[in-house]
Amino acid sequence: MGHSLKRRSNGLGLIDLLVGLAIGMVATVVILNTMVMFDARRRSTIGSTDAQINISFAGGWLARELRIAGHGLSPSTALGCVTHRASVGTPNASFTLVPATIIQGQAGAPDTLTILAAGEQALPSARLIAPYTMGGNQLTLDSTLGVVNGNQLLLYAAGQADCALLSVASISIGAYTVQPTVVSNLLSGRVFATDSSVVNLGRLRYRRYSIDAKQRLQLDSFDPALGTWITSTQADGVVNLQLQYGFDTRSGAQVSPQVTFWSDILIDADADGQLGDSGDWQRLLAIRFAVVVRSVQRREEACDAPVPTWLAGDATGALGNTDISLTHIADWRCWRYRVFQTEVPLRNQLWADQ
Repeated sequence: MGHSLKRRSNGLGLIDLLVGLAIGMVATVVILNTMVMFDARRRSTIGSTDAQINISFAGGWLARELRIAGHGLSPSTALGCVTHRASVGTPNASFTLVPATIIQGQAGAPDTLTILAAGEQALPSARLIAPYTMGGNQLTLDSTLGVVNGNQLLLYAAGQADCALLSVASISIGAYTVQPTVVSNLLSGRVFATDSSVVNLGRLRYRRYSIDAKQRLQLDSFDPALGTWITSTQADGVVNLQLQYGFDTRSGAQVSPQVTFWSDILIDADADGQLGDSGDWQRLLAIRFAVVVRSVQRREEACDAPVPTWLAGDATGALGNTDISLTHIADWRCWRYRVFQTEVPLRNQLWADQ
């Protein structure tokens, strides 16, 4: 009896230790696998949330800016004129007076969007009641309503391809005369006849949106008085921006304008044989765009991201599912992407005076 009790009190055997070790290893594997799955889900959730925030902000901001595009650019026949603000040779000495301009990226790279709008409440254009010769020190108008020092005045004469942008230096009290800041060699000797339009653009809203090398949506704001661009970052993780014009290409005047042709580039929308004239720009009714945002976390489990797509116009101007190239990004398949796409009616074009 004593000998049997002594054998049972010797402790755990080798088999017991091996079974316990096996159970511990299984438990460890389960715990590690759970932790890995949890961390992957956490990174995926955080990355998706950040991407959603960035894409909502970038897409919403661009849509808001496009709704402002063209505000105060009147009369509509002035669209397409080359607007000069400084003498030839000065950086950014001129620009084309259009609500929105698209510069296509090479081989599917991000596009660039430029918008123009007046920075003041839109008022009917004033008129010259006496001819003005460029370089002169006085403009005589039929109204100076809303004009203050520092405003930008657009001079446009029907039938002329060139417009002038002058900054207001002072306004005469009790008279409809404005003294512009004289810029040497700005359209020297050019005469704007009586009844030429004088449009108060206020603090001109001249902005450019692009994607930089660090995948950030950049805003460049131009100060026409100083001739300088001011750059700021609007959103991170933006890897592509694709844009298209929407034109009404139907012949004749239309009671109910509508987009009938989507295009990457400017087209002869009014079919008059002249590309980029006022008639073409007056038929620009909308801009369609797609913003592609990348998640902040790289996919470690697989590099198999699908090619993002959006609805874009083909060679016939009809909308169809179109790939968005990301080949300008190294290892682009190793990330998750979200696409925000919409079309924005240019309401200032639709409501413009003729």
